[in-house]
Amino acid sequence: MHIIDLFDRGARINPHGLMLSGAGGEVSYSDGQTQTMRIARALRARGFATSTPFGVFSPNNAQAMIALLGGLRAGGAWCNINLRNGVEANIDVLSRGGCKVLFYDASTVEMVQQMLPKLPSIEFAVCLNGPGLDGPESKGTSLDKFMTGQDGAYEHWPHDANAIGFQGSTGGTTGLPKITRSTNGFLLYNTLGWMTEWKFDRQPVNLAVAPITHAAGMIALAHFAVGGTVVMMDKVDLGAVLDHIERDHVTTLFLPPTIIYMLLSHPSAKGRDYSSLRYVISAAAPIAPQKIVEGIELFGPVMAQSFGQTESGFPLTWMSPDETVAAARDPAKQHRLLSCGRPVMTVEAVEFMDDSGKLLEVGEKGEMVVRGPAVMLGYLNDEKASAEARRFGWHHSGDVGYRDADGYIYIVDRIRDMVVSGGFNIFPFEIEQVLMKHPSVMDCAVIGVPDEKWGEAVKAVVQLQQGANTGAEELIAFAKAELGGMKAPKSIDFIDSLPRSAVGKVLKREIRKKYWEGRDRAVS
Repeated sequence: MHIIDLFDRGARINPHGLMLSGAGGEVSYSDGQTQTMRIARALRARGFATSTPFGVFSPNNAQAMIALLGGLRAGGAWCNINLRNGVEANIDVLSRGGCKVLFYDASTVEMVQQMLPKLPSIEFAVCLNGPGLDGPESKGTSLDKFMTGQDGAYEHWPHDANAIGFQGSTGGTTGLPKITRSTNGFLLYNTLGWMTEWKFDRQPVNLAVAPITHAAGMIALAHFAVGGTVVMMDKVDLGAVLDHIERDHVTTLFLPPTIIYMLLSHPSAKGRDYSSLRYVISAAAPIAPQKIVEGIELFGPVMAQSFGQTESGFPLTWMSPDETVAAARDPAKQHRLLSCGRPVMTVEAVEFMDDSGKLLEVGEKGEMVVRGPAVMLGYLNDEKASAEARRFGWHHSGDVGYRDADGYIYIVDRIRDMVVSGGFNIFPFEIEQVLMKHPSVMDCAVIGVPDEKWGEAVKAVVQLQQGANTGAEELIAFAKAELGGMKAPKSIDFIDSLPRSAVGKVLKREIRKKYWEGRDRAVS
């Protein structure tokens, strides 16, 4: 089985249903299937072989999703690139990934013109919704011309389950992103993972706000498998998100925590009709427990959490709305609001390991390790990093955490984000969660900064709620009351907005820069 077989399932059970709407217009399942067949035939006619790398460079819209499905139907390996990464970053990923075909949106034509001269591997650059770049040097054409003469009749083509089907660029929060190489099972098992956890009593509607090039794309593919609708948003507009939920009867909303925080404080969020919602899914970064409670109060009993990685799949874990509400309402279970849930059915195992390769017992902290059919084969052209990630026969996530007696998974922090102060290991995540309880704090990041006495000292960089004027001393005292003097921040700086990656992760390397400038390494 291949991911396109699940899409075709959705087309069979809902042929006249609405597959896509919003940015890029409306597309039915029967039309979507026809268009993906024409794209796949056009690719194969030009020598597009199994596992040929292709990319889609576009904001969220219907044409981008059709191109993605067309490339997958042809047997290609999806190179996920993100419009928000900038030109040079995407040149790097596409170049190292050996991308052969680039589908792009007309709004990106100026960036594509800059990129193509530096991408000799590109054989075709196909404009999804415009005339395209003409001439041999641009290798360009329009999608209409590209598909000319190609039949849209359905035909089943077998796909090798073990062939490369996904080349994922990692978050790159500490430097240049690595490129993962995963089999066709990556997208297949991610989709099946969502399908085993969700329960819908009608055709679901997914509002795609986050980039479909990353985790939001996995969630969209799972909706196609059940004949659901994906509503595309080509930019983040909080008011429009709220409007879409009401107008389109949205059932599923996936957002990074920072966007959830902004929605919760949006002036027009209250008094809306959220009765269609079944899942508001937080992932990509930890969410503050207090914000989960606020989400339940605003949206209803629909808040959920998940965890995943480009290297090993999304979802790996799932915390359902029922479990979340139970944790929020029962003092004996409130600690579970810090959990990202329990492993999903499509993951073989999630464990925690010490440095010697020993699997740890309940409650013992160590590195999260994973086994399962969605785990990558390795990093492209990086055997050293691949071997490091595969130590002791498990995929090593780089995250520190533990499992409780009921099987719930807790992520304490990234290994590389740990602060070592006076010989003690301090995990910033714990401090961030405490600071987020303060009503004046919109978001924050905790890092280690140089300190002559302790090696590193804990510093918080805080983004305040609009109109708040809380000072550093108050926030330090607030944290100290719960954490004690050792873990509480020694200093706090304020910032208008935290720097984030294209998928919403805080870029702590950017925050650390000015504090570690002139030093050989960002640790003491």
